[in-house]
Amino acid sequence: MEQRIVLAHDGSINADWVARYALRMAAGLPGRRLQVIHILDGSVDRDRIETRFAAIASECVREGLHCEPLIRDLQGDVAASLLAAMQPGTVSHCLCGARVAARGSRGFLAGTVSERLLRSGQCNVLAVRVVSPGLLGCPRTLLFPLAGHPRGFRSAMPFLLLLAQPTARLHLLRVMVVGHLHLGHLSAATARARIALGYDYFTRVADEIRAQADAPPCHLERHAVLAADWAGEILVQAGKLGVQMILLGASERSLPHRVVYGNPLERILRDTACDVGIYCRP
Repeated sequence: MEQRIVLAHDGSINADWVARYALRMAAGLPGRRLQVIHILDGSVDRDRIETRFAAIASECVREGLHCEPLIRDLQGDVAASLLAAMQPGTVSHCLCGARVAARGSRGFLAGTVSERLLRSGQCNVLAVRVVSPGLLGCPRTLLFPLAGHPRGFRSAMPFLLLLAQPTARLHLLRVMVVGHLHLGHLSAATARARIALGYDYFTRVADEIRAQADAPPCHLERHAVLAADWAGEILVQAGKLGVQMILLGASERSLPHRVVYGNPLERILRDTACDVGIYCRP
């Protein structure tokens, strides 16, 4: 079954920015297929959506992509309507926005359609917060913070292969959390031993990348650090390394639901100085 990129477009300028990522990723698939879906929930006029879709279709023609615009009536709620309209499974890669939609909203993901899509488990989902629309969906430096799970990087591979390019630089980051009280009292030998474990994990990740890709999709650099604040350290390293996009894996435990301000993903989405993508596989 042919792979495709599915863009969930809500009619906002932010969705137009996310569309740049969708166009780039669709160009990396053999069939070069992009499906653009909007659910008519009354928030945006149909004429406005048709105008935006026509602009995306014109861009697809220029890029040699096959575009499938789809406008559907609301059935239940927006997330359920989107999932019903798209093809489930790993052949679909759904892109959506991560933004504070209105005054009084709880967060960038909590309570949003994007959160529902990430939780659905029906397809590959990438929720993008665009901070730098001038990148045009083409970041040249990427930061992948890795949690250290032995199977964790497999979920990142589809997005890595679609986003990375041979001239790009990929920074793999392993933040090993140590409690505030213990961090300042670690001996140098203990700290070196823990850092070494982080670099051992990178070796396994590099082997996995080589196993799943014919060649490394871009230049790899590896960084292992000890820190008391996981989210804060990711933001520090992103600034230090000058990355243009952070890619973070989401899980049922890490996705925000009721708690917003203390949630690590929400903190990164709120305080980031670069684009951020939150990904999840079925």
